[in-house]
Amino acid sequence: MTGAHNGSEAEAVARGVQAAFESRDLGAFGMLLDEHVRWGGEEETPQTRHTRADVLYRLAAQAAAGVETHVTEVVPGDESILVGLRVKRPVRDGFSREHSVYQVLKVRNGLVVDIRGYPSRSAAAGRAGISAGEAAAIEARELVPILNVSSLSDSFEWFGKLGWNRQWDWRGPDGTPTFGAISSGQHAIFLSLNAQGGRGRDGGAGGGGQGVWMSVWVDDVDAVHAVCAREGLEVMRPPQNEPWGVREMHVRHPDGHVLRISQGMHED
Repeated sequence: MTGAHNGSEAEAVARGVQAAFESRDLGAFGMLLDEHVRWGGEEETPQTRHTRADVLYRLAAQAAAGVETHVTEVVPGDESILVGLRVKRPVRDGFSREHSVYQVLKVRNGLVVDIRGYPSRSAAAGRAGISAGEAAAIEARELVPILNVSSLSDSFEWFGKLGWNRQWDWRGPDGTPTFGAISSGQHAIFLSLNAQGGRGRDGGAGGGGQGVWMSVWVDDVDAVHAVCAREGLEVMRPPQNEPWGVREMHVRHPDGHVLRISQGMHED
């Protein structure tokens, strides 16, 4: 097959894939799959499917469980198709979770023979041979919040009690530190002395005049709560199980910034 032929073939299958997803027609989607299509991540796992019937059964089971899938993009390459999906899964008590899924569908002889998922659009685009420049928006490489604080030294000490490390501070000509960073694992927060954002301690969970709220995910919320109690940190809300499927607590920085510390809950 020539590259041009493969490209037009992928384009035709891409149109069919988009139409099938938008109409939620599993039968139409099944017509586009090879009998021995593989579906799963890059590595073989117990969840990997290896036949058309298995793939359609899994999709039907997800739909029956209330999972909603919406197409965000379908981009054909030479022999593959990049598919972006927004997946909404019910959790409990009317709550749901949404996340993006990126798949690469390999096309051969007019049928999809391989479907593999990737953690990001750029990774999927690379596998599909599609320029990352075709993304609808720039993909962020790192996101660092900046907190307005009244004292860098006090904030370094406060975060130190939670196990965060002081990375660095920047000092002006008079030697006074006015900007700094703390880190935990691969994640960082910048601290700015009396600048870059607001702070405040008025109000409760929904009140005004507060500082920044940040969601921090950990393995054991109760262990963090024990540390806060030992170090005398202000806990606004102790750990409790939430209806959206997380165990969560709130702890407040002296300048009013709130860390919403959470862990996912796995049902038996």
